[in-house]
Amino acid sequence: MVNDKKHQDLISWNPTGRSFFIYDSKRFSKQVLPEYFKHGNFSSFVRQLNMYGFRKINKASRGKHGTDQNEVWEFYHPQFQRDGAKELSDIKRKA
Repeated sequence: MVNDKKHQDLISWNPTGRSFFIYDSKRFSKQVLPEYFKHGNFSSFVRQLNMYGFRKINKASRGKHGTDQNEVWEFYHPQFQRDGAKELSDIKRKA
């Protein structure tokens, strides 16, 4: 999903390749999520990321996100990095 060139305006790697950005969560939910999941619910997607150990790393206060086109969400997991396919098997759902 992050490497898919057709959605780079909505999801892309941080320049270091150690985290990824989601831009415009409303459009991301409508255009990207249904291609990969059975839903288009951004809140559910974020909950799933959290269950697998991803953390939001941008500084916006909790509860302050809107759904406008200028918002940016950034997520990080130490085992999820650009060109790091062999580390993906280390990402486990929390019990």
